[in-house]
Amino acid sequence: MSRRDAIVLGSRMLAVLLSVDALAEVSYLPSNLYSFLHYGEGASLPSAQYWHHHYLLTLGFLIARILGFSLMSMWLFRSGPDIEELLLPASLRESGN
Repeated sequence: MSRRDAIVLGSRMLAVLLSVDALAEVSYLPSNLYSFLHYGEGASLPSAQYWHHHYLLTLGFLIARILGFSLMSMWLFRSGPDIEELLLPASLRESGN
């Protein structure tokens, strides 16, 4: 197996891992969305307003993680020259280590 093949294999394994992480994060969407909507209905009490904002932030960061994991997974799966430089820098390729 050449170094290029090893880099492609490693980047695709990382891409699969990030895809699994994104799918795991998707499983939290229904409960967070339900809680956000539940506390948004009767937000007249201060505690209900607090929980509404709490679940809004939680939902926002959850969606950001899902998008981030998905984009990183797609970037790693393509395994272009920038990924090769990330996983095996030129200084290590030239020295033979």
